Amino acid sequence: MSGLLIQGASIVDGTGKKAFVADVAVNDCLISEIGRIPAETGSFSRVIDARGLTLTPGFIDMHSHSDLLQMVKPQAAAKICQGITTELLGQDGLGLAPLTDGHIDSYRRHVSGLLGDPDLAWTWRSFSEYLDRLQRDGTATNLAALVSHGPLRIAVAGMEERALTSAELARMCDLLQQSYDQGAFGLSTGLIYPPCIFAASDELVALTSVSARNQGLFVVHVRNERGLVVESIGEIFDLARKTGVIPHISHLKVIGKENWGTAGRMLKLFDMAIDEGLDASFDQYPYPAGSTMLSILVPPHAHAGGSEKLLERLRDPAMRERLAAEMRQGLPGWENIATAAGWDGVIVTGIPGGPNKACEGKSLTAIADEWKISPQEVVFDLLLQENLQVSMVNFSMSEADVAEIIKHSRGMLGTDGLLIGKPHPRAYASTARILSRYVREEKLLTLEQAVERMTGRPVRRLGLRDRGRIALGAKADLVLFDAANIQEGNSFIDPCRHPSGIEYVFVNGVAAVSQGRETGALAGRVLRKR
Repeated sequence: MSGLLIQGASIVDGTGKKAFVADVAVNDCLISEIGRIPAETGSFSRVIDARGLTLTPGFIDMHSHSDLLQMVKPQAAAKICQGITTELLGQDGLGLAPLTDGHIDSYRRHVSGLLGDPDLAWTWRSFSEYLDRLQRDGTATNLAALVSHGPLRIAVAGMEERALTSAELARMCDLLQQSYDQGAFGLSTGLIYPPCIFAASDELVALTSVSARNQGLFVVHVRNERGLVVESIGEIFDLARKTGVIPHISHLKVIGKENWGTAGRMLKLFDMAIDEGLDASFDQYPYPAGSTMLSILVPPHAHAGGSEKLLERLRDPAMRERLAAEMRQGLPGWENIATAAGWDGVIVTGIPGGPNKACEGKSLTAIADEWKISPQEVVFDLLLQENLQVSMVNFSMSEADVAEIIKHSRGMLGTDGLLIGKPHPRAYASTARILSRYVREEKLLTLEQAVERMTGRPVRRLGLRDRGRIALGAKADLVLFDAANIQEGNSFIDPCRHPSGIEYVFVNGVAAVSQGRETGALAGRVLRKR
């Protein structure tokens, strides 16, 4: 017998069951034995004394934006060092496959504020080719992917703001089916992001019907997380009732001070849907601030036609005046993040370089004061000068609502972590924040509940039968940490710090973190649903 032996750990197995003390043996990337296992009974190549530590399955990030940067930084330090061993890519309808010749440069610019724009050739076209590219140079984490609404729509209509023809709908559904055949775990859309926001109801029905036939997850950034959040979630639940698709709401939250305290009403919508038999779920990051690309502050109609058209409009003085007025006053049905957070609550976080790099960490109000222009003009100028590659953090949520949502039994972990510039701290420490703040300090969750939220629930949602639990024959994705001392270690001011208290992380039985330090191992696998 050879392999890994972890002795004397307090095991939280991912099912929600009470913790128990035992030894765990790992051989050939699988958990081979659980119980009392003396080291002398086998020729183990490594034995870890885990007394006083907690052993759990590897954590699963149900909302990851590592789609591009994983290819240039496959060690995935931000995720691995917080115990995340599996990530779900292709979020918000803005993933990277399938791609269509003729639209790639424009789309690359369009998503750069969300995914970054590393020096990397976009050589893939089909969904399968994208998955092959992810695996090519290795990966520290396991990677699963959703097929995204945006690329599907661009393939048949570019960034045009219009309803699709029946032939275009059929072509888009064919591309979606091909992506399912090639390994997609589901479909994502972002109904605040162009081009997804341009979709009429028949388009969503057509796409979710294909997803339902494939038992695919429908992962949705809803149309409005501010004043119309209940209605926006209701729209997705109605689609699920009509087509049978499995609904999963991304980064569930309530934004805007005028809505604080309404999380209970929103969660009741889930309870009612579940009671009627709808298999609804959601993910959440454990912070009262959001993060996305700065360009989303510009009204949706300005994005029609793609990134070049947006930049052209931002150069037009008359259009700038119109857009600035709409950003101040709002538009019917539009989720205006700037007014939800206030200009002083929107912080620039990601800029690739040059003189504007100094804007990172500053609010739009502070930059406006320095530049002696309005906050709206700051947005326009930064987007123009940085070719749209700017990200932001917005403080628009209530900590009480975050805490209320985190207790719900259908919630899962989703870091939603952008990995460019000076990012939101959730990219580095979401798991540690849950385990330290909401388990140890505030006791809103038991340790077993929190671990199930980050392991067992996600794997059931994704249909991964061999991960997310400590059981015989399961893949050895494991985290060994000090539950009494685990700590975030970072902040909004200094976000790129890893948590403390995580001693070991194993991916497919190989140590990616050992004695608190990264090993650089690339033992992850790209997962295909079929």
